[in-house]
Amino acid sequence: MKVVLAAINSKYIHTNISLRYLEKISANLDVETERLEFSINEMKDKILEEILERKPDLVAFSVYIWNFDLVRELSVLIKRIDENIRILYGGPEVTYDSRKHLSIMAGDYIIRGEGELTYGDLLGSLFHGRDLSGVKGLTYREGAEIFLNPDREKMDMRQVPYPYDEGEDLTGKLSYIEASRGCPYQCSYCLSSSERDLRFLPYADVEERVEKLLQTGTKVVKFIDRTFNIHPDCEAIWSYLIGLDTEVTFHFEISPDLITKEHVALLQTAPAGRIQFEVGIQSTRQDVLVAINRFIGFHQVLEKLEELVKLSNIHNHMDLIAGLPYDTPESFHQSFNDVYALQPDMLQLGFLKVIKGTPMERDAEKYGIVYSPYAPYEVLKTRWMSFSDLRGLHHTEEALEKYYNSGRFSAALTYILAEEEDPYRFYKELGEDLQQRYKGRSLGAKEQYQVLFEFSLAYLTERGRKPQTVVLNELLKYDWLSGNKKQFVPAFLKRSYPDDRTLRSRLSKELGRKVHVEMFSMDVLRYLTSGEVFMADTPVVYDEKSGEIIKNQLISV
Repeated sequence: MKVVLAAINSKYIHTNISLRYLEKISANLDVETERLEFSINEMKDKILEEILERKPDLVAFSVYIWNFDLVRELSVLIKRIDENIRILYGGPEVTYDSRKHLSIMAGDYIIRGEGELTYGDLLGSLFHGRDLSGVKGLTYREGAEIFLNPDREKMDMRQVPYPYDEGEDLTGKLSYIEASRGCPYQCSYCLSSSERDLRFLPYADVEERVEKLLQTGTKVVKFIDRTFNIHPDCEAIWSYLIGLDTEVTFHFEISPDLITKEHVALLQTAPAGRIQFEVGIQSTRQDVLVAINRFIGFHQVLEKLEELVKLSNIHNHMDLIAGLPYDTPESFHQSFNDVYALQPDMLQLGFLKVIKGTPMERDAEKYGIVYSPYAPYEVLKTRWMSFSDLRGLHHTEEALEKYYNSGRFSAALTYILAEEEDPYRFYKELGEDLQQRYKGRSLGAKEQYQVLFEFSLAYLTERGRKPQTVVLNELLKYDWLSGNKKQFVPAFLKRSYPDDRTLRSRLSKELGRKVHVEMFSMDVLRYLTSGEVFMADTPVVYDEKSGEIIKNQLISV
């Protein structure tokens, strides 16, 4: 029997861990398996051709919000070309109400929930021609009838195989690891709210899997645990990762209420870039949090959040969700400012997705939440926010992503927002300006800098703060040179002196690497350290390849 495991990932850099699990769990079965990974941006005809040229007996799709429609269309085409090819689905998008999904899709089987053991049983039954009624966790079609078998018991984490191949090259790709399954919380918008069976992979197994991942060339290892720091060996795992001799970054979703003083002390010792956190805050308003079954308020964990962002060696990513019950434009405005004040490395402004099978889907009508019937089922309006309100927040999100989350304008934003008590207003008006002037058109790098320069001068002037054009010019120039090629500066930014090629050549030779020397009319580094504007001709030496500023006392400019 020939099986094709087909993954359609949301981005090229992603790897599909679920289908790798299935491949490993069936390795001892008498089947030929080939795994194909595509991205959602690839042409449907190309994906179809690549699947069919393998001449499969069974095609298994991993189904998510982002690829549901494409998988559904591919299934119809596969069956039209060869009705004898059987099609299997698994994943969060089809697990809930699997009978209904199978009735509207062209496939034959759905594996519900954790699929590894069910998949092995299904292949064994198909190979030996056994009745499928004994395969737990399976929904299947026989003729015009659809059958729903009993659920399967949750797996012991030690049964979950290491997903990647020996010698697999993951250069340029994200890799994934699970140290636990289940979630201790019951957030009403999340499918994990129904999973109460927390299980943990023992420390020794986590260490063994990380050691294997370090041989793949991956630069980012993402722990996909819903709440990593509920793991009983959390501190030991962090300690082990901190002690590694590697440049790999390890990403975790954590809950701030579970952070201890011991954790903070340990994390302070991590090399910069080794660990990054994603912290779901969602709202700072208590009645909003209670409505989504989150009973630990923002102000209860504020001190711990402040401790986290003080860790300059740890990248912190914090999330808000728009469109939740009881959340008004005014309360979301306040939540934004509350979290922005922490100055996380990234502030993700997301929008409620009403996922099938969640308590939020059940309660949507009660809350007046209207959402799209099409994936990703995003909120359109609520009793507290109109469609127009939510669209405005999308424009604010665009400005936030371009200018704050990109990290490319940090020096200029430090100056622009230095006295701003309402940063939300700045991003809201910047988003409106982008929408009115450019109507969603993608801006080039130089345009983004010029837009910020022009908008900020007008914004600050309107608020009675007399902007120092030269300071904004120098800080934007500093940002540009920190993240772009050093050979030129956009024409709208004034330069103090032309590029001194003789000096650049001499310093490159002295330092053993190519450098760029830029003369500023203010001491930019002093401003970024102390907030003091000191006007003086000041050279800054950049590594031309990385953009890193070279601070070397022996340099004589």
